[in-house]
Amino acid sequence: MVLFSGDYPATLDDKGRISIPAKFRERIPGNTLVLTKGMIEHCVWAFTPEDWDRVSSKIKNEVNLPARKADMLYHRLLFSTYEVEIDRAGRIAVPQKLRDFAGLTKDCSVTSDGSRIEIWDAGRYRSYEQEIDEQLGDVLKETSLNMY
Repeated sequence: MVLFSGDYPATLDDKGRISIPAKFRERIPGNTLVLTKGMIEHCVWAFTPEDWDRVSSKIKNEVNLPARKADMLYHRLLFSTYEVEIDRAGRIAVPQKLRDFAGLTKDCSVTSDGSRIEIWDAGRYRSYEQEIDEQLGDVLKETSLNMY
């Protein structure tokens, strides 16, 4: 698993291309990413092909759901995937279907939770960060995580 971290501003150009931060590109073996719809929030998830193989295999083989619900999960994640190449300028072309799903406009944020890259509309990402800030105290109270 390739680990990424950080939050970088980015611009989506008129052709639907966005730059992948150099810090992320350094960690990507080869020049290919697999894009799909984010599962929880409306953003685009990007994986290295190796990480995508691991994730999709887990979904296909380890999900214990009734058939209809499993089909819904497969459809959401596996049927909305696109393999894209990173060009010489460090950009990828985000397919229109994914741009529409994530509400991507000109101003974007390219982020990572460590396991995947996420591409967000900048305004939507700011709202998500604000929600996290407002709820983090309550979330931490529900865990056994001791930050001190």
